[in-house]
Amino acid sequence: MAEKSSLVDQNNLEAAQGSTRSTKPRGIQSILIGFHVLDRLAESPTPLGLKHLAEASNMPTSKLRFYLVSFLELGLVVQEAPSGRYSLGPTALRLGLAALEKFDIVSLARSEMRLLADQLGFSVFLAVWGTHGPTIIDRVDGRNRTVLEIRVGTVLPLQTSAMGRAYAAFLPKAIIAPLLRLERRQGLKVNGFPMQGTPEGKEIHTSRLSAASGRLLAGFTAIASPILDRAGAPVAMLSVVGPVGPLKDRYEDTPAHALIELTTRLSLQLGWSEEDS
Repeated sequence: MAEKSSLVDQNNLEAAQGSTRSTKPRGIQSILIGFHVLDRLAESPTPLGLKHLAEASNMPTSKLRFYLVSFLELGLVVQEAPSGRYSLGPTALRLGLAALEKFDIVSLARSEMRLLADQLGFSVFLAVWGTHGPTIIDRVDGRNRTVLEIRVGTVLPLQTSAMGRAYAAFLPKAIIAPLLRLERRQGLKVNGFPMQGTPEGKEIHTSRLSAASGRLLAGFTAIASPILDRAGAPVAMLSVVGPVGPLKDRYEDTPAHALIELTTRLSLQLGWSEEDS
């Protein structure tokens, strides 16, 4: 009898283990819901008010407030004054940067930025393509530390930044066009924008160098060059920024040569081939 009972218990145990293996583990529903709210903030090009965020999250405002209180306390969300609108906060930025550090190319680029800044004497910036455009993820200052307005987390405009114009020359129009339309609706319009296929875009694509003098910051010029993967797509962007005059921004000048030499070396490590570009 005891033997029969033991067999029954063993069969039940194996059945339970099999059931556990075949059933997807249950997650914590509130975490999934909370992430959905953060994702809506990440997708929005501008901060959202409570009503619009609730609509985007498909959630009653009364329920959404509970999540926002916790997110504000953690720094995942900030609330603007006096509008009361919400956007992603410093903790969200820190988590995003920590994730980016896991990409080898980011680590490789950062290790080289100090050498370039020391060589040229100007500030060197590293950016990746984010939801709203070129997003600064690191900076190293040279001897001439004069650029204070561009910080880690800054999203650069497409039309007036060297990085934005370089991304426009390399990324598909379907990615660039919506952000370009948004900038122009907000009153920013620059002639000769280097979209893929345009003469300006082809020039940047061929030289792998973009320059923007006095467009983003009065009195400053910038040059930018992409780090490309094996398919020729930009995985990151390096830029040198300095005062107009001291920083020479033409293709034949030393800063451009040094920048392109660095991005070429990093691109080759990713499998990019100059013959295929």
